[in-house]
Amino acid sequence: MADTAEQLQDQEPYGHELAELTRVDKALAELRAKHGNVPDYSTADGYKAGKASIKELTGYRTGTDKARLAITKPHRDFVEKANNYGKALIGEIEKLERPHRDAKQAADEAEQRKKEERIAQLRQRIARDITSYLDTAQGLDSSALADLHEQAESISTADYYDVTGEAEDERARVIHAIGDMHAAALEREQLAAEQARINEEKRRMQEQEAAREAERAELEELRRFKAEQESQAPPEPTVTAGPEPSEADTSWADEEDWGATAATGSESNWDAARADLIDAGLDWQSAETAVQAIFDGDVRHVAFDNDDA
Repeated sequence: MADTAEQLQDQEPYGHELAELTRVDKALAELRAKHGNVPDYSTADGYKAGKASIKELTGYRTGTDKARLAITKPHRDFVEKANNYGKALIGEIEKLERPHRDAKQAADEAEQRKKEERIAQLRQRIARDITSYLDTAQGLDSSALADLHEQAESISTADYYDVTGEAEDERARVIHAIGDMHAAALEREQLAAEQARINEEKRRMQEQEAAREAERAELEELRRFKAEQESQAPPEPTVTAGPEPSEADTSWADEEDWGATAATGSESNWDAARADLIDAGLDWQSAETAVQAIFDGDVRHVAFDNDDA
């Protein structure tokens, strides 16, 4: 360190002021040799020698610090004076600078307010011209939603400037939402149409069943009436058997048998045919008329045998 101090003294403008510190620096080698080893303080001699070392080292330390303060005081005073002078100059410059900064801040704030107002108006346009499609979509059927979806896809976001990104995001959200609404409406309509078809089929089947039930009740009532009539009819007269008719008389015999069947009212081919016609969908009167037409020969290619059913 002694060499360093000498170099400073030779090279630096204030090197001569370090002479006192240089003296201490030269004494360090002796101090290290003398006080470098710590004695055994637990012994009387060691304790005494240690106290002497502390006293001498303390003197060198405090003296060196006093020398440092003495050497640097003029410089510290100069630094303080320079600091105070510089601060005063800075204060004067700030007096000139502050009005400029205030004016600039006012202009910046005004421009920011205009920008915020412009953005607010653009966002209102987004709500009016894009988001409002969702309000329009409420309650529409699938066909109208499909048209609205097509209109939403044609929305332009070219002139939204500062909020172009927001407009594009909102447009995409609206298109997606209307698409979902269209799919849901289409599904609802398909389900409603299917349910209406099922209800109509059920109603038709119920009407058919009611009609069949009414026909069965009518047929049962006719049969009951027929049975009552038969129970009250006089006994049939005994018929003397005659010679069998020839083939030429077969047609006449059939008519006689039919007539006898109609007269007796027994459960015969006549009754069976009429019942079948009623079961096939004819009312009682139409069935009776049809059987009578068959009996009268008005229906071609139809023949009955006279055996009881």
